Amino acid sequence: MDEKALHDEQRLMRMMRKTLTSIVRDTAPRDGNPSPLTEATIMNIKDCLMVIASRETELARLTGRTLDERPHFSDETPTAHTVSVSGITKKPH
Repeated sequence: MDEKALHDEQRLMRMMRKTLTSIVRDTAPRDGNPSPLTEATIMNIKDCLMVIASRETELARLTGRTLDERPHFSDETPTAHTVSVSGITKKPH
């Protein structure tokens, strides 16, 4: 599978995961009202999410990415500290 196809599949998996989790969130029991989903449907959604997670792991491995990548805010303090090469000096012996 070529690189573009892998990235397209990653995008598809992400969209399916987000859609399924949105459905679950929107139909969650609230204020004493039961969920409109049957137990069988809930189990099917869980199975789908497990398959999606498994494939996302495989795709991450194939593309050399990690699954701990998270979005960040532009005003967020960076957790990495960069040092310019010119700022590195040798220690005297």
